[in-house]
Amino acid sequence: MFKWLTSRIDNARIAFAYVGYERECKQQWMAEAESTFSTVQLEQEIKTRMAEPMNHVAQAFDAPIRELEAKRENVRQVVSEAEEKLAILERDYKSELDAAYKTLNETREQLNECRRKLSSAYDDLADAKRKLDAWYARAERKWFGNAGKELPKHSFFGQDLSDRDRYKSERDSAARAIGEYKDERSRIERRLADARATVQRIKNARQVMIDLKKAGFDKRIVTSVIGNGNSELRAIKNEIAGLTKAREDFVHQAEVSLGIYELEQRIGQLRRGKDERIAAFDSGPEVAARKAKHRAAWLAARRSPKINPSR
Repeated sequence: MFKWLTSRIDNARIAFAYVGYERECKQQWMAEAESTFSTVQLEQEIKTRMAEPMNHVAQAFDAPIRELEAKRENVRQVVSEAEEKLAILERDYKSELDAAYKTLNETREQLNECRRKLSSAYDDLADAKRKLDAWYARAERKWFGNAGKELPKHSFFGQDLSDRDRYKSERDSAARAIGEYKDERSRIERRLADARATVQRIKNARQVMIDLKKAGFDKRIVTSVIGNGNSELRAIKNEIAGLTKAREDFVHQAEVSLGIYELEQRIGQLRRGKDERIAAFDSGPEVAARKAKHRAAWLAARRSPKINPSR
């Protein structure tokens, strides 16, 4: 009656146990593939056969190439420094300083104008506060005031609220203007600092130019250094290219004469064989065979506890 339920329970237990069994099978499969298609001996054989040729390569090609590369870096440094000198010598410092001073003076004038506006805004604020204080003082007096009584919104001859509101508006407007002019002043001060720094940088560069000329450098000499350096760099490049080509040819001839390409082909075949063997693990027939074998072993172990169901 409950045979179907027992079968379902068994299937669930078998599926759970199969996870560990599959993991063990894969580890064993990978180890066998690695061993069967090992390339270690062939790779070592290549190293052994090429040991002497590679020693010759290191002495006859690699060492000279490294020396040329070091020389190339030194020449590049000389050319780079000469180009920096030429850039300094070619600059029109008078024109640069004229433009920089113009900007500096214009920025100073902008700052002075901003400061005048800020001072005026402070005066407006103080004036509005005086008017507002006077209005409140008058409102408390009996003569020409209202002695603390409620004031009308508008009045032709007496005190009214419209004057107070106008003074408050003038006060608030002056306070906003002060904040705006302060922000503008900060921005202009930063521009002024930049303008001063620009003038100083130009002066410093001009002094470097003066020192270079005192040391005997001029555009003709520096240009010659750059030209000679670039010619030397091209010659070094050609030497390195020639040595590199000779190195490649020598290595190729050594590999041909020593049978290296045949060994590499065998290595490629073994690696492809290993990849195919590893991929076969997940093929349908192999998966089905493992599941069937595991199920049979599990059911046999259930009937005979001496048998390990995971094997």
